[in-house]
Amino acid sequence: MMFHRFPRLVALSIAVVGAFAIPTGCSSTPDAKETVDSMGSFGHEVAKVKDSLDSALTALDAVVASQPGDISGNVTLYSKMVSALDAQAKVVKSRAEEMKSKGDEFFKEWEAPETMTPERRAELTAAYGKIKENMAAAKEGFTPLLASLKDIESYLKVDPSTKGISAMGELVKKAKDNAGHVKTRIDAVLTQVNSVRGMLSTK
Repeated sequence: MMFHRFPRLVALSIAVVGAFAIPTGCSSTPDAKETVDSMGSFGHEVAKVKDSLDSALTALDAVVASQPGDISGNVTLYSKMVSALDAQAKVVKSRAEEMKSKGDEFFKEWEAPETMTPERRAELTAAYGKIKENMAAAKEGFTPLLASLKDIESYLKVDPSTKGISAMGELVKKAKDNAGHVKTRIDAVLTQVNSVRGMLSTK
């Protein structure tokens, strides 16, 4: 992924909208560079969610493998990573909701230049559709994912012991299964974003 700048987490909910906005009164479609840059920012947001999910899963693995003296610290780190993921998940949810509510309007600033061939334009339209589909699926997948990760967190508050940890195998499996589903959808979004950026860069 060729993304070079991360938007600050504290400003995501505001900066994201601003990053994608088209100046009022603009009568022509954005040029390829503007679209590529805009999609790069979008891809950044989605990639950061995946990074946050990976961090939460790594922290969970550390909890599962904890020695008695490490349990407290590992559980604390796990709770912190789950909270961070919860915050980052709002990015995927908000973008998916925007895509659903605004439909094609969401992709207006990603329109291909008028000079692009009809064949390439059709490919872009199909790619946009896949982005929308996978973002919606990722949003839906986050609900059971966060629920399973928080179930583990609650369990650990009750029994933060080696015995307790060894008994939560089903909870861990459920969480990882849910995470696998979400990561698959996120990867699909990133693949399509890179594909569109590539098509526009080589038009």
